[in-house]
Amino acid sequence: MKKQLFAALLSACVLFCILLCACAGGADSQNTATLTGESGEFRYTLQSAETEYEASSLREDAPFDVTLTIEYTGDQDKIDLWCVDDLGSISMENKDGQALLSDEFHSRDTTRITLKKGTPYEIRWTGADEYREYGGIPAGDYTIVAYLNFSTDATYDSIQENTLDLSITVK
Repeated sequence: MKKQLFAALLSACVLFCILLCACAGGADSQNTATLTGESGEFRYTLQSAETEYEASSLREDAPFDVTLTIEYTGDQDKIDLWCVDDLGSISMENKDGQALLSDEFHSRDTTRITLKKGTPYEIRWTGADEYREYGGIPAGDYTIVAYLNFSTDATYDSIQENTLDLSITVK
């Protein structure tokens, strides 16, 4: 009985500490948008540094700060993945679903990427090239879309496809 009570108290203390740490984050962490999903042996996280961007403050060289991470969580120490260009791409769509800013595949070259278990593979996106092409982004509500597409074998018999969406606002 004492062991059960101790375990319950310890669990409550750990939960309290986690909640306290989460609430203690500064103002910067409160405006960060994060979405995490899992599929099979992989964990995906899409994160935008802001949920609201000021149109007048967007820098042409890096208007947005978005990161997509892919982490292998399976039983092996590492795994080889095959993809075209990269494991994923990121785009920004307007409320009608039209892609405005896109990190599209360019070369169509097949690439092998090795992921080590527990070490996230990171894709960063700023939208800078596309932002300059469109001459800026008008105020409005947008969706950041990360599209993941890769295979766990060289013959592309085991394709992994997933999509993560985050909502942001440009004021």
